[in-house]
Amino acid sequence: MLQYQITTAKSGSTSLQLVDGDKVIRLHSAYDPLKEAVRAAEEFNPGRAGIIVVCGLALGYHIIALHQRFPDHTILVIEKDNELDSIVKKENPLVLSQCSIVHNEEEIAAIIETWDIRSFRGTALFIHRPSYMLKREFYDSMVATLHKQISSRISDLLTRFEFEALWIKNILLNSVQMHTAYPVQSLFGKFKGIPGIIVSAGPSLIHSLEALRQAYDKALIVCVDTAYKVLQRHGIQPHIVMTLDAQTHSIKHFLGSSTEPLLLADVVSCPKVVRLFNKKMFSTTAKYYNTPNGKIEKESTPIMDWVQHYTGYIGDVQSGGSVATSAFDLLLNAGCSPIVLAGQDLAYTGREIHCRGTHHNDDWLSLTNRYNNLDTINQNIIRRRKIKYVLSNDGTTVITDFVLDLYRSWFEDSAKKVGIPVYNTGAGAAIANTQFATLQSLVLQWQKAFPAPEDIIYKQLSNKKYIDTSKLMKQLAKVKDALHNLDKAVQAGNTSCIYSILDDDAIDTLISPFMRKTLFYIARHNLEQEKIDTLIKDAALSAAHLLLKLFDRIAIK
Repeated sequence: MLQYQITTAKSGSTSLQLVDGDKVIRLHSAYDPLKEAVRAAEEFNPGRAGIIVVCGLALGYHIIALHQRFPDHTILVIEKDNELDSIVKKENPLVLSQCSIVHNEEEIAAIIETWDIRSFRGTALFIHRPSYMLKREFYDSMVATLHKQISSRISDLLTRFEFEALWIKNILLNSVQMHTAYPVQSLFGKFKGIPGIIVSAGPSLIHSLEALRQAYDKALIVCVDTAYKVLQRHGIQPHIVMTLDAQTHSIKHFLGSSTEPLLLADVVSCPKVVRLFNKKMFSTTAKYYNTPNGKIEKESTPIMDWVQHYTGYIGDVQSGGSVATSAFDLLLNAGCSPIVLAGQDLAYTGREIHCRGTHHNDDWLSLTNRYNNLDTINQNIIRRRKIKYVLSNDGTTVITDFVLDLYRSWFEDSAKKVGIPVYNTGAGAAIANTQFATLQSLVLQWQKAFPAPEDIIYKQLSNKKYIDTSKLMKQLAKVKDALHNLDKAVQAGNTSCIYSILDDDAIDTLISPFMRKTLFYIARHNLEQEKIDTLIKDAALSAAHLLLKLFDRIAIK
């Protein structure tokens, strides 16, 4: 059995070794651990990276040397053995104040959530070789996880920057529909013990359609927007259709289809889609994560904390970036068990992009001819993507890509944490921590739910407890007046008045996202105050005009 042993180096410094019977593994120099660490730090070049990732803790001499040489860098240490934390705390306590230490994938996720990813400049890998050689596979796996988590955060940030202004436009446009819509939190906890099925548009969905038809009174069926036309064309009605796409093209998923089911729309969803449905609910996307100090932090959709201050709580649904991941959290909040994934291929099963019958196929049909059929179109799209091969549910391999593989990791992590059975019924990528079974075999095992999912939804809708927007509308009217005053202050060149109006919490909440690029430009450049004032004035005027046009569209008086 391996045991740590504190020793004294010839220089007089404390050293550390692992003893396994007669075998001794030194984790530091037997002569001078400090000089060894300084030399290693001097030979290390992090380049432009702002974060140094260290594989191996030992007694942390290399951490101190790295911190002294690169004092402005963040140091993250990956170490498998928790026991070393207490040894370092006793023998070399300065180390703990100069770095963060993680021991598993969950701790990596938690620490990355605390980083300001907007200023991220990359990572540089420093390997403490004695530690690394002891547990090479562990360190390689953890570094791969770290990079995947960072990629996910960057993807989230880029999405936020690209769509933040559109999200706020849609929230304001959707606000006039909220008074005839229900808050999603009215469904939370209402389906305890009832199976929940997430219907996605992967190629394998075509083989689960008959089982879905038979599952209607046995399970809560939540269909993502992309898959809705497929179900409609086969005469299958889901209980809930879920959408969170802010872009106008998402309406293609619904044109020509029945709008009878309950629509669950994220508040940022395309308003044209929301207007199609008579029965609708709103949800808001939020992300909860644990900080290293044990606190739970919440990252909300832009302006939604402010909106819910006046409307009351609408209901948070966490998302991993796709509508299917949001549907997973919805079913958890609803109390469903088990959760079943149908059409969640996360791969190009059969070298197809989506299940036959989605609007994508409709669009592609007009492009087909004797030389260019649907198979050719699918292949051309796949070739343009960065693909990889992963294990499939039938034991062979299947093609996926970078984005789909991120979603697969999300489902694997979520299925591991939830504490209820999660079944994957598709023929696509294997999802760890889920059980594979055909949807037909599961449906045959289930009894009819009592009360039926349809009856539970009907009961919640019949109470007509819509979202109350009266206070929100009054507050938006006040904001509109302030925006007119801002416009006048800019036209008059009254800088102090401009800043005074922008300092108001409501104005700052609504206008800052439309000024984001300007604010980042100012933060990254050393500018004269006069130049800053000019940039702020121009950005504020542009944002104010945009918001005033929106307020006119939603008839804010």
